[in-house]
Amino acid sequence: MGYSLWLLPPSNSKIASSLISAIKCLGCSFAPHITLTSKISLSISVENIKASLNLYFAKNSLPTIHINTLDTGSQFFKRIFLRCEKTDSLVSLARFSKQAYIGNNEDTDDDWTNDYDPHISLIYAEKQNCNDQELISRIDTSTLIDKTWQGGKIQLVDTTGELSEWKTVLEFDIPNSD
Repeated sequence: MGYSLWLLPPSNSKIASSLISAIKCLGCSFAPHITLTSKISLSISVENIKASLNLYFAKNSLPTIHINTLDTGSQFFKRIFLRCEKTDSLVSLARFSKQAYIGNNEDTDDDWTNDYDPHISLIYAEKQNCNDQELISRIDTSTLIDKTWQGGKIQLVDTTGELSEWKTVLEFDIPNSD
């Protein structure tokens, strides 16, 4: 699969704690994140990614993340998830990430913006034999829905292989994050 670029909330924030608790109560252990882009070639230099992120944040505003709703779906990464608003700053960061590390020129069109679906997964579809509604009843949505954060950190994750084999190869603290 290659690398994936994830946006995480600020480490010591209340929303990070709430997200970690929600993910753990569903029996999972991955970091709460929004995927900015995936399928990045493993041949891309980690140092080049770090340098380009520094340049991006020197010229652009912090991404603003606003959690809208809890939702369910049939896609592997969208079994139970939080749908996030497509803020201009988040879309800009995701578009930059896709263009810089994947290189698709088609990503500059309106179709890509319409298709981009920022979300925070709480459980993946790998968990079988459990009822989604029963799982949802375990989550304190009052600590998640209609919450906002700015900035945070970015992780570059090698998502080759099984979930248990994924590893973070870069953590980048976004300057001036709340």
